[in-house]
Amino acid sequence: MSRRKTNSFGDRLLMVLVGLFLYAPIIILIVFSFNAGNSSSVWKGFSLHWYQQLFHNRLIMHSVYTTLMVSLLATIIATIAGTFAAIGFFAMRRKPRETLMAVNNIPMMNADIVTGVSLCLLFVVFFNGWGAFAGWVNSWQTAVVLPERLTMGFGTLLIAHVCFNIPYVILAVGPKLRQMDRNLVDAAQDLGCTWMQAFWRVIIPEIKPGIVSGALTAFTMSIDDFIISYFTAGTSSSTLAMTIYGMTKKRVSPEINAVSTLLFVTVIILLAIINLRENHAEHHRNVHHESATFAPAPKKYPGLGKKIAAGAMACVLLAVLIVTGAAARSERVVNVCSWGEYIDESLITEFEEKTGIRVNYQTAESNEALYSLIKMGGADFDVIVPSDYMIARLIQEDMLAELDYAAIPNFQLMDPQFTHLSFDPENKYTVPYTWGSVGIIYNTTMVDEPITSWGAMFDEKHAGQVLMINNSRDALMAALCYLGYDINTTDEAQLTEAFELVKNAKDKGVYQAFVMDEIFGKMEGGNAAIAMYYAGDYLTMLENNEDLAFVIPEEGSNWFVDAMCVLKSSQHMSEAEEWINFIAGTDANLANMDYIWYASPNAEALAEYPAYYEETYGEPLDEEIYNIMAIPDEERERCEIYVNLPQETLKFYDKLWTQLGV
Repeated sequence: MSRRKTNSFGDRLLMVLVGLFLYAPIIILIVFSFNAGNSSSVWKGFSLHWYQQLFHNRLIMHSVYTTLMVSLLATIIATIAGTFAAIGFFAMRRKPRETLMAVNNIPMMNADIVTGVSLCLLFVVFFNGWGAFAGWVNSWQTAVVLPERLTMGFGTLLIAHVCFNIPYVILAVGPKLRQMDRNLVDAAQDLGCTWMQAFWRVIIPEIKPGIVSGALTAFTMSIDDFIISYFTAGTSSSTLAMTIYGMTKKRVSPEINAVSTLLFVTVIILLAIINLRENHAEHHRNVHHESATFAPAPKKYPGLGKKIAAGAMACVLLAVLIVTGAAARSERVVNVCSWGEYIDESLITEFEEKTGIRVNYQTAESNEALYSLIKMGGADFDVIVPSDYMIARLIQEDMLAELDYAAIPNFQLMDPQFTHLSFDPENKYTVPYTWGSVGIIYNTTMVDEPITSWGAMFDEKHAGQVLMINNSRDALMAALCYLGYDINTTDEAQLTEAFELVKNAKDKGVYQAFVMDEIFGKMEGGNAAIAMYYAGDYLTMLENNEDLAFVIPEEGSNWFVDAMCVLKSSQHMSEAEEWINFIAGTDANLANMDYIWYASPNAEALAEYPAYYEETYGEPLDEEIYNIMAIPDEERERCEIYVNLPQETLKFYDKLWTQLGV
């Protein structure tokens, strides 16, 4: 008896520990969604501010609308198609049925990323083939002009969701068909029912619990999906999961916590409904022939295959119509891709109201991720905002369009020191968006003396208290500067020496972690003493921890410029230039400086910002903060801009970073 009690206590303890491991992060997320401050680690009181802010966030609300529309339509189509498919399987002989069931199970067992990439490649190949076909058709007739360019968007996103939802519907409906007494259909027909009457009055009521469960599962899978949507949504559509992911590339704010909380609660409710329905159905189920198995359809079911084929074809046609409708939209749009939380979103609304042009705004996690999206062919961006070295690479590969600066009069407001730079020496392709610097952030209460050198990033006395940036170019830049080398060196011996410096520090336990957006919580909460990161983000952290300081090390550093460009493949050139001109304006730059804490290349905005800040907040802007945001010329002279490195050097960077094992 005591042994049984001991085992019971141990089981309960194990369940509690597992529950804490799985749900403690979610509980923390939910708690900080009610934080009055903007930190995810420093509690500043209870507030519903972020939930109120959430419903005024244009990007999030548009994503919610897209998510709900895709989920509802995909659920309806997948439920209809999956139900007909399950009935078709039920009517087949054993061998073909087992083969098709094995095929049906593949999407459920397959990794989501494999499914997502496969569908993306399928759409790209189809669109390329369609372009060639449409061009050929249009060359010999003009009665019906076919669109020669199709792109991924709402239609492809919907088709992808239908594809991965159908197997779950089949899996839910199939057992109900096996439990159904097959004599019921025969009896109904013997009493004078047609096959369709028997279908609607006998089969559907019998399998209704499976249909409902399949529909709820499909809806939950659509709501919850990220990876497949990421590869098939294109530029004009973004689900809620994609938007949250994009927002985290800057930092995790309570606004993200709020929307994640609502999403988590929604999914939990849906799963609870599914489980309760299953339990209810199991409890009240009548006695059925559990041993019943799939068998060939009786001859009394003529034309069953044709009916099933007709149903499936209707679903396909519906999806095609949706894709066609999405591609044929005639409204003026501009597709923009930048970094998460890199714009005051009120500017998007203002631009749309002023011009009537709809903005599809998406985010990328890095320059390299943006490059991959463009090269893969799955994106249809018009305006992109890459950094200096990536701009040079895109120009070199002939991927950027030359701008008509007559259509961008606000370009004249740009400070000349941020134009005609090394990545675009003739200034044919770019309008600067923002600029900043990379340095060391440190907690003044956790270090013995002020930090002045990159050596602090490799010093064993700070073991376990240092956060290294999780970016090969920036991490090796710090080591190159410390060693006295050029940050744009192509010398493999120098790069290897810099790599060994970082690797030795990692092996000796200097680094607590390699981070990107995780740095906010760790530095704001005092969980680390030293970190390498960007000046604008330091100013955001300073709002929640006044013990933090920032320095550009004495050996020098990187200063960067992000600029707006238009891709050669853009289908909305005039809209793209209107967007760039609007964002380059003084008012937009002032709003952006205040929102993201990065310096403006607009000379008027840069000069007027201290007065703008004082007028907005009723207090003067600290000169030290302003000099960190817009570093003085003498400090910037110690810094360099990244250049696009040769392909061989980039591969060597990747090789070294792989060896580091981050």
